[in-house]
Amino acid sequence: MNEDLSMNGWRDAIILFFQTRINTSALAKTTKYIEEKTAALKTELNEKKQVRLSVSIENKRLELDELKTNPDEIAEWLDKSTTTKIGVGNRIIKTTHPLKFSHSSAPNDGILVDYEDQFPLLTTASIANDSKVFDMAHNNGALISISRFLALSYDGSTIYDLIFEDNFCFLDGFYKNKEQLEIWKAGFKALVEKRSIKSVSFTKQVYFPVDSENYHLLAPLTSSTLSESIFTKITSAKYKKRADYFDKNGSLAPRLIMPENKNAVIRVGGNNPQNVSMLNRGRNWKLYKDSKSSYGVYYVVSSEPPVWHSQLKAPADKVNFFYELSGNYEVKENIQYLADFLTRFENLQLSIKDPKRMRWVEEWIENIADEVLVYIKSIQALPSGWSATEGIKLKVEHQVLLDRYRQDEVFSAIKNSSDWQTVVIQDFSAWLNNRLTNTNEKFTPQDAHSKLWMKIFKFNFREEFNTKGLRQQEETI
Repeated sequence: MNEDLSMNGWRDAIILFFQTRINTSALAKTTKYIEEKTAALKTELNEKKQVRLSVSIENKRLELDELKTNPDEIAEWLDKSTTTKIGVGNRIIKTTHPLKFSHSSAPNDGILVDYEDQFPLLTTASIANDSKVFDMAHNNGALISISRFLALSYDGSTIYDLIFEDNFCFLDGFYKNKEQLEIWKAGFKALVEKRSIKSVSFTKQVYFPVDSENYHLLAPLTSSTLSESIFTKITSAKYKKRADYFDKNGSLAPRLIMPENKNAVIRVGGNNPQNVSMLNRGRNWKLYKDSKSSYGVYYVVSSEPPVWHSQLKAPADKVNFFYELSGNYEVKENIQYLADFLTRFENLQLSIKDPKRMRWVEEWIENIADEVLVYIKSIQALPSGWSATEGIKLKVEHQVLLDRYRQDEVFSAIKNSSDWQTVVIQDFSAWLNNRLTNTNEKFTPQDAHSKLWMKIFKFNFREEFNTKGLRQQEETI
């Protein structure tokens, strides 16, 4: 039973690899077709064209299922890849510190750090092995796809590791007969090797002697494994949407915040793929969007101490606190999407008649509400009582929400009524209509718009508007 699970796991992982990483495969092309047509279906308004797109997508899904059930193209790729001839000393090696981007003529050597160290410094060894991504060094650009295949992991092991253990379970379900399996085994063994650490020419490292026997290494060999970890985290923080800002307890989860102009992109390896390792090539970068040339890159971050130019301040000088979020990038982006979508239709009912369209509208409003909630939580973390300031412009209903732990008789009376909630909801709707109008002058807010914004916002803020829970929290403070 366990062997069957292992086989199925590797089979699924390898099929997914071809589906997502080998662009020339039928699996990848079929998947791309489905994704493109599905995206087109979401924006298509003509019902007849919607039907045609739906039929086309369904047919391609059946084709994709057939390709997964009978992955003949994977067997053909294995036939070709395992007959590639590579001499000893030039075979693919597993590494964390490849030499390739040190010098284009350096051999595909490197250092492998596969242990964990608790030393409190950011090094390759400080990354836990279960989250460490290993590199594959080679001296032939044609080996990139094979290197990525060897780096494929499942259940804590990579294909590269299994080959050295003489364990070829990852091939189960792909070979047609024992003779083909034996050819694949021999071919994979001839593709990889392990080499001892040695110094080679073109290794750019600078040593500073301390005494007759010791030295400081001023220019250490760069770890592509560490670069990969840093690159992934920074890319996620800068470009990917944060689906959920909060942990299971409702607290604001830790987030990586990158200051502007405080990190650099270093280009490595040149445009020739044989001059860069697998991981460094995978961190692909183009000088221009339409450039045919691409390079391997890694991020370098500033090591200077942080300088705080400003501190988080309560919106005491604003009547409506929502205007503090008008410059938020995520808010502006979602408002832009929403404004462009709404201006396609004469009235709101046409834009939300289809359940799918309604869901898009809800999602954009929910994304905006998420950003509002993050802001509210940050202001609520300020010392309570900040709103009891003479001359404050902020509406008292907004003060109740943002300074929720302030305690005095007048404030508590307002807090325990529901009138403040209605004002906050209405002000959100008014602010959103204002932003939509400024974003797209063709948009004209209607009563139906305002009612919908209020409905969605109120639903997403039901916990923040729970005054009963608020009173219980105050009693414990």
